[in-house]
Amino acid sequence: MRISIIGPAYPLRGGIAHHVYWLRRELVARGHQAQVISFRQLYPRILFPGTTEIDTSGLALDANAIQVLTPLNPLTWSRARRMVRGFSPDVVVFQWWQPFFGPLVGTLARSFRRARMRCVIECHNVFPHEGSLLDRVLIKFALSAADHLITHSARDRELLLSVLPGEQVSVTTLPVIEEFSGADTAPRDGRTLLFFGKVRKYKGLEVLLAAMPKVLSRMDCRLIIAGEFYDSINKYRQLIHEYGLEERVQIDNSYVPNEKVQRIFRDADVLILPYVGASQSGVARIALSNGLPVIASQVGGLAEAIEEGVTGLLFPCGDSDALADRIVNYFASGLGPVFSQNILRASGEQTHSPIIDIIEGVAGGAPRFSPTQSF
Repeated sequence: MRISIIGPAYPLRGGIAHHVYWLRRELVARGHQAQVISFRQLYPRILFPGTTEIDTSGLALDANAIQVLTPLNPLTWSRARRMVRGFSPDVVVFQWWQPFFGPLVGTLARSFRRARMRCVIECHNVFPHEGSLLDRVLIKFALSAADHLITHSARDRELLLSVLPGEQVSVTTLPVIEEFSGADTAPRDGRTLLFFGKVRKYKGLEVLLAAMPKVLSRMDCRLIIAGEFYDSINKYRQLIHEYGLEERVQIDNSYVPNEKVQRIFRDADVLILPYVGASQSGVARIALSNGLPVIASQVGGLAEAIEEGVTGLLFPCGDSDALADRIVNYFASGLGPVFSQNILRASGEQTHSPIIDIIEGVAGGAPRFSPTQSF
C-alpha cells in the first residue's frame, strides 16, 4: 500500500515528531511505501514558549520528511495537497494534537476524500491543555473529515464522541520508541524521583514540589527535573526556596536530546506524573519501556497507563498530601524492584502496536461517504 503521513517530523522536535518516525519505520517494515509531509514551522514565534522547534540531538530520528507546511499559509497547504495527490496514497494519516491546526487538517482531509483518498486522524490529544472558546468548532471541522479516528486513551475516545457522536474511533496505546528503551535496566532500589519533559502548568510540578517537604520529613530522597521550562522557571525556583528544597532538587532546564533519554530513565527509581490535566502520556510509555515504575495522578486517560499496585501507584489529582504518602510508601515498602520486574515481565508479553493494523484496515475498506459530497 501507499500511505501518506501528515504531521511534524525531524528536524522538528518533540514526542509527535518521534511518533511520526516510528510510524513511517513500521509501515516500511510491513512492506508499504510511506510519504511524510511535515512542517517548515509549527507555531508563530509569538505563540511558541520554548527556545527552538529544531531538534539538535546527536541521535536523529529522521522520518525522511518533506518540509512543506506552515499552518497560517494556505499556499503551503496547496503545495502539500499536490504532493500527496502525486503520490496517490491509499490512505492519508494525519497527526492531531491542537485545534490551532484545525483549518489546515480539515481543509486537506476534505480535499483528499473528494479525490477518493481515505483519511485517518490520529489524536494525541482531542482538546488542548490550554483551551479557548473556538476549540469545539475547530475540532468538529477537522475531525469530522476523517474516515476513522484513533485515540490513545479510552477517556479521549469519550471526549471525542461527546463532540462527534457516531464517529468511528479506535483506542490504542502509544507505541514504544525503541531508541528510548534501555537494554539494561536498573535495580530501582534507590530514592531518586524523576519529573521529565517540558514544564507547563498542566504538568502539576507545583503539586510535586508541595509534596516534597512532607516526604523529606519522613525519609531522604532527591528529585531530578529534566526538561525545558515553558512556564516561568522563576516561579518554581521560588517554590523550591520557600520549601527549603535547594539541596534535594536538581533542575536541568533544557530540551533533553534523544541520545540522553535512556540514561535519564535508567538513573531514576520512579517517575512522578503529578499532572492536573492529561489525555495520555508518552513519558509514561518511555518509563514503562525502561522498567521504571510510575506514580501518577488520576486524571484524564493518564491512569489507564498504570496498573495500580503492579506497575505503579495512583493518587487523587492535585492532592500533594496523598502524593507524599504514595512516595513514602513506595520507598518504605521497597516497591521499586517489585514493580520494575512486573513491568519487564508484562513488556515481554506485548505484541506489535495495532495502529498499523487500523491504518491498513481503513486503506483496504470503502469510503464512509461519497467523495462528491459537498462540505
